[in-house]
Amino acid sequence: MKDNIVDIATKSRPVAQLPVTDFWFAQVDARLTRIEVIIRRLEWQILMLVCGAAALLLFEVFQTFSSLT
Repeated sequence: MKDNIVDIATKSRPVAQLPVTDFWFAQVDARLTRIEVIIRRLEWQILMLVCGAAALLLFEVFQTFSSLT
């Protein structure tokens, strides 16, 4: 086998300066993340309350039907 080596010309990428606002965007993202976590917990708590109320309602309906017979 022949070993062929080809030179590939590469361009160096210019180093971009990070804008100063990245720090502020990171702060906003962190705060929004915390707010989203709080909202997610609240949604779960409301879901648990609704499911508990539905279970109690079903229990009462079954108890009513069983006492009729």
